[in-house]
Amino acid sequence: MLHLFAGLDLHTGLLLLLALAFVLFYEAINGFHDTANAVATVIYTRAMRSQLAVVMAAVFNFLGVLLGGLSVA
Repeated sequence: MLHLFAGLDLHTGLLLLLALAFVLFYEAINGFHDTANAVATVIYTRAMRSQLAVVMAAVFNFLGVLLGGLSVA
């Protein structure tokens, strides 16, 4: 896979890494907001302990990305 990037000059490679860093940062922030929205009602109504709700949200968000792929988005 690295052979795909062998022909890039330094400037293009740095811009590519910067774009990747921005995407990863955006996805992390988006995940924080999704988790907060998903567990807020459950925690507020005390239907579930907060630690369990956050762990379940993390597991199912990960499984959604892993199994759903781009069709989830």
